[in-house]
Amino acid sequence: MLVTGGGRGLGRAIGLAMAEHGASVAIAGRTVSQMNQTARVMEATGASAYVFEVDLYDVVQAEGLIPRAVEAMGGLDILVNNVGGWGSTVGAVGPILEATVDGFDAVFNLNVRSPLFATIAAAKVMIAQGAGGCVLNIASVDGLSPAPTEALYASAKAAVLSLTSTLAYEFGTHAIRVNAIAPGLIETEMTAPWLVTDEARVDRASFYPINRIGQPEDIASAALYLCSDNASWVSGVTLPVCGGQYATSDIFRWVRSHNEVPSLARI
Repeated sequence: MLVTGGGRGLGRAIGLAMAEHGASVAIAGRTVSQMNQTARVMEATGASAYVFEVDLYDVVQAEGLIPRAVEAMGGLDILVNNVGGWGSTVGAVGPILEATVDGFDAVFNLNVRSPLFATIAAAKVMIAQGAGGCVLNIASVDGLSPAPTEALYASAKAAVLSLTSTLAYEFGTHAIRVNAIAPGLIETEMTAPWLVTDEARVDRASFYPINRIGQPEDIASAALYLCSDNASWVSGVTLPVCGGQYATSDIFRWVRSHNEVPSLARI
């Protein structure tokens, strides 16, 4: 299997969970030192681990990653499109009246264009292998509900969710399942600026019905199920893993009342 953005955060947790259950795991991204450390942890479980340095913002590199992974592992049966983020281009986040074309391109290249063409390349391999496969997209609850100050990011994640259901239909005749997870706020390096004090953590957690901030392992557990044979008849599904956020509008009132813009970051 291949996990993009696998050196840290959600990608790392997903890769480690898969390795602990016996999968051979390739991880890809820009953070080579972190990926190497993650690979060592995987290998300590007895799993085979592979590291690929690639900038997944670049669609050519994203497509080219697939044959590299296939050559190293001898095939590919699972692709987890985890890499994503708000981007670091001016106009990528903030009030929609301040959006820029460059910001739009940055967000959509990272969150939609590159994962899509990586998926197409992976699906061609899975079809040629003739044994089916699984694609899992890591989206966001922002793609399901209003997201003030994050309109471009939310729109990109909504596009990912639409592609998930469409590709599930198109690839289904080849026994390739396509699903998505829509995480809420998960404690990672990318979200660290929101959680710098104990007060901020308590404040954030209070707007989730489960009353805690999500952890990468929460997403990894869901990914493990959706990529397993236990979900062999599950395709075209978006699973919100968000502590109940999707069931309430309180979090959006919180964002509006705090007038907060997320940090500029990408995995």
